[in-house]
Amino acid sequence: MQQILYKNVAHNMKKSLAIILILISNLCFSQLKSVIIDSETKEKIPYVNIWVENENIGTTSNEKGEFEIQVDSQKIILFSAIGFQTKKVSSDSIKNILELKPVITELDEIVINSKKLSQELTIGQFKKSKINSYFGCGIYPWISAKFFERKEEYEKAPYLKKFRILTNSDVKNSKFNIRLYGVNEKGEPDNYIYNENIIGIAKKGKKITEIDVSKLNIKFPEKGFFLAIEWLIIEENKYEYKYTMKGSRKKLKSISYEPAIGIVPTETNKNSWRFNKGKWIKASCKNKNESMKRYRNKYSLLAIELTLTN
Repeated sequence: MQQILYKNVAHNMKKSLAIILILISNLCFSQLKSVIIDSETKEKIPYVNIWVENENIGTTSNEKGEFEIQVDSQKIILFSAIGFQTKKVSSDSIKNILELKPVITELDEIVINSKKLSQELTIGQFKKSKINSYFGCGIYPWISAKFFERKEEYEKAPYLKKFRILTNSDVKNSKFNIRLYGVNEKGEPDNYIYNENIIGIAKKGKKITEIDVSKLNIKFPEKGFFLAIEWLIIEENKYEYKYTMKGSRKKLKSISYEPAIGIVPTETNKNSWRFNKGKWIKASCKNKNESMKRYRNKYSLLAIELTLTN
């Protein structure tokens, strides 16, 4: 009888300890829900990139500026949106409404000379049929950027007219954002050359998604620029699927946020950058997939083609 009593006491102690650990765990995590607005106009800001600093946790605000994210207490949350100052806030201080301050950008004066015959120049060409590898974000709001260097021959057609991007989407009309950055002294993406969202819509399947920016009057910067694709962690981009691990018949569930973006192989990583965990880093990994000879031991560069005009 005494032995049974000891066992019951030990069992109850383990049970109490488990309950305490669960309570502590719940206290350490918090579900943040807020609406992001413009500090001046009080309008809601859609498609804000939200990261837990130095961690692989993030999300995107929806079209109404709303977001929710589960994080540890006392973490630093980074908010990044085109046209607004990047903001870092402690998770404990985030309330129902969070304000971002607009950035005042002095744009160069643009003079457009009307011509009967327009000149065009295409750079970054790729062949859709030769691309069978793609870059996706999974469940995190990645940004991937490709650098376009300014060359002397671009002077005849110095304005951005059109982007052609190879997309592969498992859902209809998935949305992605385009950010256009200048380049800083370290060669990193920095300072927007256009201060608003440029939303691309990818149709279902493997498609060339074209985006006409001719009316925006964006001139190719002298130091070059980065065209960055930003994945949006929003409900309409969500794709649920099942897969099996090698050597197992068990089906596992997973989620991705569409679309995937085609990539071309390249010998150097100097023009390929990623924004992850709240920081810009140069792409550092080579493709190790043995089944794709064309990509093996090469770096990956986004399949993006530019059309320039005068």
